[in-house]
Amino acid sequence: MIVSKESDYKTMILFFVVSIVIVILYLGIYLAGIIQSIEEVSGGLVHRTLILNSLLLVTAVYGILILYGKLQGRDIGLIVKKLPIAITIGLMTWILVQIIEGILGYVEVGSIELNQQWNTESLALIGLFIGMFFGTALYEEVGYRGFFLIQFSMKMQRVVENRYLQIIIALVVSQALFTILHIPWKVMNQGWTIIVLQELLFSVFVNGVIYGLLYLRTENLFFVMIVHALGNAPTSLVSPVIEPSNILLLIAIIWAVIWPKLERWEKNNTTHSAANSNN
Repeated sequence: MIVSKESDYKTMILFFVVSIVIVILYLGIYLAGIIQSIEEVSGGLVHRTLILNSLLLVTAVYGILILYGKLQGRDIGLIVKKLPIAITIGLMTWILVQIIEGILGYVEVGSIELNQQWNTESLALIGLFIGMFFGTALYEEVGYRGFFLIQFSMKMQRVVENRYLQIIIALVVSQALFTILHIPWKVMNQGWTIIVLQELLFSVFVNGVIYGLLYLRTENLFFVMIVHALGNAPTSLVSPVIEPSNILLLIAIIWAVIWPKLERWEKNNTTHSAANSNN
């Protein structure tokens, strides 16, 4: 069970309003060409998503949740002791995706072809992953799974008796806010079209719900961050035959199903290592 200090609605509203304001201000800076200039000067190593989400992390997460709301890291899912297993399983997941893509490529064309982007856009690929993990995934998972999902879940306990209904309502409301956050950027790039609406509903919202369920199952926000970051920036070593994020999500769901066994495995290994060091 995920335990957190409950926030008041004022803190929750402030967090979301500040986030929207920062996104809109960022779009103004982007339209002025400043963000693109930073990307160009860094060779793509400083990705636009890192810039935006760094601003969001400083203002909304640190400013509102930590300073104003008096929350600590563990209240928003940042529990350091859960990081080792998240990194281990996350790395194994990435390796499995590479192996599966390699096998599919070999079956399809009779050889394993390396991803040529690494020859021409290596800095950009690295910058994209850094931006996604330390920017997008960190802010969005802390804000909309670690904070909003758990806060709404706690508040629903006083309104709805059925535990499953509490979770459903918390998931829908928190991920609706997550979807709304993406509207300004989507509309700026593509206009307000039916395609944008479909992307918001069937990509952003559904992915948000899946990430939320992964967090509720594993209770490990770092693992969800890694899945999120790799989903947005697969960093494939081989030329992908099918969308790597689809394989990634399937593997992540399998991990989530057997997560209690993984935690027992980690605990046993830690205990065994500690016993050996004492000897």
